[in-house]
Amino acid sequence: MTITKREIIASVVIIAVMMIVGFVISENIQQNLLEKYQEYDTAVQITDEEMFRHGMKTNIGNAFVYGDLKTIDPVTFPEIGGEFSYIKKEEQEYTRHSRTVTRTYTDDEGNTHTETETEYYWTWDTVNTVSKESTKISFLNVEFDYSKISFLTTHEITTLDTGYHTRNVYYGKGTECKGTIFTILKDNTISKTSLHNNLTIEETIDNLESGYQLVIFWIFWVIATAGAVAGFYFFENKWLE
Repeated sequence: MTITKREIIASVVIIAVMMIVGFVISENIQQNLLEKYQEYDTAVQITDEEMFRHGMKTNIGNAFVYGDLKTIDPVTFPEIGGEFSYIKKEEQEYTRHSRTVTRTYTDDEGNTHTETETEYYWTWDTVNTVSKESTKISFLNVEFDYSKISFLTTHEITTLDTGYHTRNVYYGKGTECKGTIFTILKDNTISKTSLHNNLTIEETIDNLESGYQLVIFWIFWVIATAGAVAGFYFFENKWLE
């Protein structure tokens, strides 16, 4: 593929346009981040239960709250025991599948041949899923619905064989942890939020104000710009002649 001078000039224009648009989008992202940073910097910081309850009662607004989160009514499945805030059981079967495979080969005389055959393979397939979750949690000794704060990630607990080519795979979340939430204290409750696990208030603010959104955007935009230029070169650009 031969790249002409006109194509090079056109590609420079494409890059310039993409960069201009990128800077406009970046400015908007940065402005939104600055507004969020203002909320973070003016939010009340709470580590005390009494102050936490008072803030909810008096509609104090934005707040960072640090404390212990615990599950009040943990759940489990009898066959595995233990306690979890959330648990899921996937009932799986080891199933035989088939697919058509096309292969191309060259013989000793240099002739190319294509043949098709049926290939068989086995996979564990989920045939049924059952899950349970707690209904109540406490954060800094204050009780809330389980859905108010998302915390921890789901991990695989164990696998139990249940018969010939059948098994149950269990996934779950723990029952307690410590960390910081950013929320709105209003009407004797909190807004839905996520726990920043094992982070203090200061560490949480540093994490939220790291500006990673801009870094991610520019990585994506540079890749998109490179793709646009590569796509431009790929097509025949006779209209430039």
